[in-house]
Amino acid sequence: MRTGAGRRAGGCGRGPSAAVATPVALSLGLLVVAGCLLGWYVPGALAAEAAYRSASFCAGRPEPEGTRECLDAVPGTVVAKEPGGGRGPRLPGLRWAADGGSAESWVRLEEEGALFDALAPGDRVRVVRWRGEERAVVAGPLRQETSATPVDGHRLPYAVGLGLVPLGGVFGWVAYGWARRPEGAARASWLVSVPMGCGLVLGVVGFFGPMVTDGLLDALLLSVGAAVPVLAAGVWLLRWRQARPAAPPGILPRLPGRERSFPGVVVGAVPYGASGFGTLVAGPEGLAVAAGAEPGAARLPVPRSVAVVRVRPRAGEAGDWVVECRDGEREVLVVAAKEDLPWILGALQ
Repeated sequence: MRTGAGRRAGGCGRGPSAAVATPVALSLGLLVVAGCLLGWYVPGALAAEAAYRSASFCAGRPEPEGTRECLDAVPGTVVAKEPGGGRGPRLPGLRWAADGGSAESWVRLEEEGALFDALAPGDRVRVVRWRGEERAVVAGPLRQETSATPVDGHRLPYAVGLGLVPLGGVFGWVAYGWARRPEGAARASWLVSVPMGCGLVLGVVGFFGPMVTDGLLDALLLSVGAAVPVLAAGVWLLRWRQARPAAPPGILPRLPGRERSFPGVVVGAVPYGASGFGTLVAGPEGLAVAAGAEPGAARLPVPRSVAVVRVRPRAGEAGDWVVECRDGEREVLVVAAKEDLPWILGALQ
């Protein structure tokens, strides 16, 4: 079933460097962002929170526009309050006026708590300023932090950083897997889907860990503890998938860099299984069946929905092999010579 044109058909797939460029770039980008968050932003947020918690109230008269390192407790009166929610991500707020000043301003709270519920227009409050911003509101024994508080300011960047680390590692995993495949070999979807599934699970655990734990170490231990079984399951799935005999030993899917034509037919109750088409064309765009190897011959493309089931020798025909496929509920058989099987398998992936 081999023709001279089929023997001369050449071409090779994209090299490993081109195949891994995108996942490597994504991996490095995500890890750089995670490193900036975990190595720079989070320590700064923790230092600000420690300084705020250890700061004492300023001696003497408070400064309504103070930017000092000590806490300015500015007395004032509530003018109005606004509940949270509504249209947009609006936080609950209090409009207040400082004693001795005519200007009114809004201070946004983190949430509607006991202080917000207890206050009404005309009530007296003290607004705690630190480093030039309103950080808390105090009314009698009640205290509530504002949206500008440094308390727990590290949680969200720490969560994002922990979530990005496994995602960056996943793209590195994908790049490593693609780089190890022979030049021209098809990049199977499971080489991406399995690591991505592991990365998404670990990313979710890493993101929500700081939100549900009390300390940095607890969140980190939670992420590490989840990584062990998830990565073990991912490695097992990859080994199981690699060991599954989709084709006979020694036949690996290969992607041609340009079109290859060789004798072969498609058999089945499908539109591209018409009689009179005895040439298969495998290329970067997939597989097609053609009326001949010459340029301009009529072609019928094989859709991407066709999935390979197994490869077997053709009964009663020495040298011919059959690639059993499924197109939805329909059985499709691709018949060709054994030496052309790698290009058929590569074009169908």
